[in-house]
Amino acid sequence: MDKGIVSLVAASTLGEDIGKNFASQLEKELESRGVDASFIGTLSSPDKISEIGEHGSSAILVATGGTESIIVAVGKLSRTIHLFYHDSYNSLPSALEAAAALRELGKIVHLHRIEEVSELADFIKKLSIAANGALRLSRCKLGVIGGVSDWLVYSRTSVDDVKRKLGTEIVNIPLGELVDGMEKGFTLNEAEPSKLGAAESKVSPLELSKALTVHKSLEKLVKKYDLCGLTVKCFDLIVAKNTTACLSMALMNSRAFPAACEGDVPLMISMALGEFVTGRPAFMGNPSKVSEEEVLIAHCTSPLISRFRLMTHFESGLGVGVSVEYPVGEKATLFRIDPKLEVLRIGLGQIKKWGWRSDLCRTQILLELKGADKILKKSIGNHYALILGDWTEEISNAAEILGLNIEGF
Repeated sequence: MDKGIVSLVAASTLGEDIGKNFASQLEKELESRGVDASFIGTLSSPDKISEIGEHGSSAILVATGGTESIIVAVGKLSRTIHLFYHDSYNSLPSALEAAAALRELGKIVHLHRIEEVSELADFIKKLSIAANGALRLSRCKLGVIGGVSDWLVYSRTSVDDVKRKLGTEIVNIPLGELVDGMEKGFTLNEAEPSKLGAAESKVSPLELSKALTVHKSLEKLVKKYDLCGLTVKCFDLIVAKNTTACLSMALMNSRAFPAACEGDVPLMISMALGEFVTGRPAFMGNPSKVSEEEVLIAHCTSPLISRFRLMTHFESGLGVGVSVEYPVGEKATLFRIDPKLEVLRIGLGQIKKWGWRSDLCRTQILLELKGADKILKKSIGNHYALILGDWTEEISNAAEILGLNIEGF
């Protein structure tokens, strides 16, 4: 199924002029926004739908009543359907009837009331962004370097399931390839914290040089295997080379290239979806403290989105970890896809002030999030991804296009 979207105006034969008027307005609104979406104009008969192939999502403006058969015919070709109704011309009754029929067929249907066509154009723009992100994920290759960490006893999914459900290809790469690529390292002169923009460094130039060598080797693997994201079984790297991949993960995610720790494939996929949809860096963290309306997440890597310090990796005291200061008061989207690739859990929170602690991973974010205790009550695994800003709608739409169910906190 094509992960793209189709948008149209549905009107009855008697109301065709009304539909054409809406379509003219919508076409102008979409053009003014530069929306990359397939707008096919007005449909007044299901007989004219043969040109529309299967697609990820449809946005249908229900211009008049008597359009149920058109809506259902288009909806059968869609994974998710968004019906937009207004207060005139029996728009809502038609939308309700068609929605019930499509839901009985197992389709995901959302109804939206609009007062102006511009509202629909704004939504289609967001939906188009989501569809592009979903399409990119379905076509990309994600690398798993060294395998999955032993302690991730639940956060595992098979290569075949990822391909079948999402279309994404998983490439398994031996850790030895990463280690072999580290033979040619950086000189000490190249390993200066100031060149990275660090406000402070508590690691030696030698440790920084080794961490940058890891990054250089990972970049080679990205190019060799044409990867659009990766995850590393990083603790095995500590054993092999007495260094960590934390800094490389930080540098990659800083440019919105999804890079996850510990061989966590579901979280890598979560980060990839979030970064492909939003174009923003994602943070991967452990829930370290959870209450009904707060969650503290921490990890030794983070996108370098603001002031940061270079420190050692928390558990080992080796390598280079990063401690990034996240902006207090900013909204942030927290999310995770479950290992069965069936559910996206997602919610919007606000970053709160937090006193840094030495007994946790280096980057620490306290998020005010209603229903955060669902992390405890209904665990779907350890790690969660966080992106600054409210991206709940866009990421959720992309997940639905990929066939996932949406779950809040």
